[in-house]
Amino acid sequence: MNAIVTPLFENNTALQAIKDGGYGSAGFDIAVAPLQYPIWNNAEKRISSKSVIYRTDTGEELGIHGHGYKPVAPKHMIDVTRNIIERSDLSINGMEEIIRTSHNGARTFVQYRLPEHTYRTSDGDEASLSLLSLSSFDGTWPFMISAAAIQQACTNLQVFVGGEVSVFKAKHTRSLDIEQGGRIITKSLDLFHNQRDLWQEWNGTWCSDLQAFKFFAEALKCTKALDAIYKGVTNPVDILNDMPRNNSSLEYLWHKYKATYSKRLGTNYWAVYNAMTDWSTHFATPRASSMANIASVQNDRQQIVREAVKHNHNMKAA
Repeated sequence: MNAIVTPLFENNTALQAIKDGGYGSAGFDIAVAPLQYPIWNNAEKRISSKSVIYRTDTGEELGIHGHGYKPVAPKHMIDVTRNIIERSDLSINGMEEIIRTSHNGARTFVQYRLPEHTYRTSDGDEASLSLLSLSSFDGTWPFMISAAAIQQACTNLQVFVGGEVSVFKAKHTRSLDIEQGGRIITKSLDLFHNQRDLWQEWNGTWCSDLQAFKFFAEALKCTKALDAIYKGVTNPVDILNDMPRNNSSLEYLWHKYKATYSKRLGTNYWAVYNAMTDWSTHFATPRASSMANIASVQNDRQQIVREAVKHNHNMKAA
């Protein structure tokens, strides 16, 4: 099943080197078959309105869709993303590509790091523009490219918040407007600059220990911790000690904030945000214990970070 992909510019050595590296775990082919089930006398009943998409190498089911759905193999979507990036105004010298799949290949997550677009943050670290390309067969997300940043010292993936963080989105289709895509993702530079201004504001916005802890509890929807706060308990350590030992994410966030980020960055919302992106990038749970599921878990957590910032009146992300 071939996608319609515009050939890469032959003189672009940076992107050609990435292309030569292949597709990693996303290098499989797909096929489509009718959805059917056995009935009696070895007969089969076919569901005329549905088809199943599967991997040709393993036979694993990737998704079930209507006949109007036109699936494209992950490796061809990666080709599309590479072409879109090439046709943008972004500088791709030194660009890195990291490919991950999860759920037996039903979801593909590709990260592009663009070191040519880097600026120094208020704590003296450096943040580089990153593009995230997502596609799935199970309905989790459409084909989309969103913007983020990577911090050099802690390697946190700094989630962009406020406004439109998805700079390019399309339904699965065999024909995408590559040139338009290139023009659209050039907007990621504006998003990057807007985030830089937000981070600077957060760096200058003080918060108490209780405000930071409440932010984490609200982000995780930890009702027991929030109930304790509403009842007048003001010491986060007391709240944690009185909780069942199944709130590892909240404990992780509080420890990272107190032991690392508030000491390095100060007691402000920039430190709170860094604790959150540390958690969304690095914190391991049983679900995130395998490389196959890390990308999916990280994407879910990044959405939690966006929602938490969006609903906090001290973090202006409108």
